[in-house]
Amino acid sequence: MKNFYHKNYEIIVYLIFGVLTTVVYFIGRFLTVALSQNALLAVVAAQSAAIIFAFVTNKLWVFKQAEKSSLLTQFLKFVAARLLVFFLDLFVTWLCIEKFGAFFIKFFGLNQLTYTAGLTQWPIVKSFIGSPVLANTFIWSMVIQVAAIILNYIFSKLFVFKNKKQ
Repeated sequence: MKNFYHKNYEIIVYLIFGVLTTVVYFIGRFLTVALSQNALLAVVAAQSAAIIFAFVTNKLWVFKQAEKSSLLTQFLKFVAARLLVFFLDLFVTWLCIEKFGAFFIKFFGLNQLTYTAGLTQWPIVKSFIGSPVLANTFIWSMVIQVAAIILNYIFSKLFVFKNKKQ
């Protein structure tokens, strides 16, 4: 088990911080939606907070074997790599929530669910999935975050925090 951890340290720690980055993202996204009722503004705020959090954690704890280059250079490369995911997030949000949200609500049957009983009565759950619109937003937010964790690892590993050996 110890050998497995050391052999896969980078991926394990990346996944841990990826989950925490997702938490930062969701808090930022749903807090902004609650305050502004604007899904696109929420993406901008959430992605900005997540990018800063992810850079700090990746720099300090994940990619320890990375080439030493200036902090500014690494940050700019990191932001450039994350912009692809940022624009992907904006596009998916616009397409699946703003433009065709009603279609996906019907497609997933979210308008057939009861939002007045069970877990959906808990305030924290209700704020994330307490209506068909919120449930659709949550589904697409999860889809993009899974894609973001995978894509961001690849970009960070190959472009931003390249190992000295590569």
